[in-house]
Amino acid sequence: MMAQASPVQTATPQHRVLPRDATPTTATNAEATTATTTTDTNTGFELTLSLDLPSNTCTPTIAPDKYGWVPASECDALYLYYPSFGAAIAAAVIFGLLTIGHFVQAIMYKTGFAWVILMGVSWETVSYAVRAFSTRNQQDDTVVTVSQMFVLLAPLWVNAFDYMVLARMVHFFIPERRIGIFKPSLLAKIFVLLDFVSFVIQAVGGLMANGTDEQEMNGIHIYMGGIGLQEFFILCFLVLAVQFHRSMLKLERAGHLAVEKKNWRRLLYALYGSLIAITVRVIYRLVEFSAGYSESNPIPYHEWYMYVFDGIPIALAIIIWNFAPPGAVLQGPDAEIPSSGIGRWLCCNGCVCCCRSCRKRGKEKKNIQRLSDHDIYGEDVLLHSRESSLYHNTQYTTRR
Repeated sequence: MMAQASPVQTATPQHRVLPRDATPTTATNAEATTATTTTDTNTGFELTLSLDLPSNTCTPTIAPDKYGWVPASECDALYLYYPSFGAAIAAAVIFGLLTIGHFVQAIMYKTGFAWVILMGVSWETVSYAVRAFSTRNQQDDTVVTVSQMFVLLAPLWVNAFDYMVLARMVHFFIPERRIGIFKPSLLAKIFVLLDFVSFVIQAVGGLMANGTDEQEMNGIHIYMGGIGLQEFFILCFLVLAVQFHRSMLKLERAGHLAVEKKNWRRLLYALYGSLIAITVRVIYRLVEFSAGYSESNPIPYHEWYMYVFDGIPIALAIIIWNFAPPGAVLQGPDAEIPSSGIGRWLCCNGCVCCCRSCRKRGKEKKNIQRLSDHDIYGEDVLLHSRESSLYHNTQYTTRR
C-alpha cells in the first residue's frame, strides 16, 4: 500500500463519470492497482491511496473434456499427461490380489507381525483405486492428493516389515541372539522408529507439495529429505544384514545349525531382493523430484515412468514375501521374540482406554501406597517383627 500526499493549486474537484454500460476488464499482469483520490476543497490538500493487489492469474483458455482433462499448458491442469484408467485399474487389481495372498498366508502360518506388510499392500491398492477414480474426475484436486499421498507413503510399511523380518531371523537362527550390539527387540525398535521418522517427514513434504508454488517447492525438498533418510537407513540396515549373512556362514561351516534351521538363505535372499526393489523406487523418486517440472525433465510428462519405476518395484518387494513367507520358516518356540515395546508404548501413551493391560497396571499402581518414613525399621528390629513389604496394597487383606 502506498500513500502519497501532494498540494494542488485548484480548489475545484474534478469529477469523472463512467457510462452505465462500461464493464471492468481483468488485469493480465501479475498485479492489479486500485487507486482512490480524496481532495479537501478548503485546504487544497489531495490524498491518494494506492493498493496493489494480486490478480487472478489462472485464466483457462480450453474447456475440460468429459473427464476433466486439459493440456499441461493450462493453469488448472492437475495431470501433465492423460492418465490411463485401465492401467490404474490393473494396478489396483494386482495389489488387491497380493493383499488377499498375504492375508491368507498370515492366517495359515499364524504370522502376527504380517499386519505391517498388509498395511503397505492395502495402501497401494487404495492409491491406485483412487487414481482410477481420479482419471474420470481430473479437476478434483482432493482425489489427486489422496492418491498421491497413499502411493508415496505405502512403501514405508514394506520397509518396516523387512526390518522386523531380520530381527526375527536373528532371534531364530543366531545362538547368541544378537548382531553386534543389537538384540532382536532393540534392532526392530530402532529401525522401525527410524522408518516412522522418515514416514512423518515424507508425509509433511507430500502435503506441502500440493500447496502454492512456494509451498510446493518447499514440500518437494522436504519429501526428498525424507526419502533420502529412508535410503540411508536402508544402507545402514544392509550392513547388519551382511553381518548376519557372515555369521550364518560361519555357523554352517562349523556344523552348529540344526536341520530345521538350514533354510535361512531363502529368507535372507528374499530380504535382499525386497530392499533392492525399494531402493530402485527411492532412486526413481529422487531423480524425478530433483530434476523439477521443466520440459527438460520427461518424467512428470509421461505416466509409464511411475508404473515401471514405482509400481513394479514395490509389487516385486511385496510379492517376494509371498514366495518366501517368513511364517513358513520361522516356526517353533524360537520364532517368538521378546516384545520390543513399540506396540505397548503406542497403546498406553496414545490411547490408554484401548489397552486392558495398561488399565490393569494403572489400577494396581493406584491401589499401592508407600508407607511413611517412620515405618522403616532399624537394624535392631528382628525380621519376623517387620512388615512383609515397604508397599501396602489397599485391596489386600490378611487373615490371622
